[in-house]
Amino acid sequence: MSARKRMPYGLKSLVECMSRAALLEQPDDIPGFLSKYVEEMMQFRGGDELRDTKEVAFNFQEQWGKF
Repeated sequence: MSARKRMPYGLKSLVECMSRAALLEQPDDIPGFLSKYVEEMMQFRGGDELRDTKEVAFNFQEQWGKF
């Protein structure tokens, strides 16, 4: 069984967006930055747990880049 089949849906997209944001921002405190990033993404999601994880990750990435 490949690792891809064991990976939760949307995890790859989430990690890609988080990595891109960290590379663009170059924070001194990476864990703190990622914690804040995910917290803001959860607020962006607005409590709608049924929204597609990939869609939320990429839409948040687009909005985050505009700040």
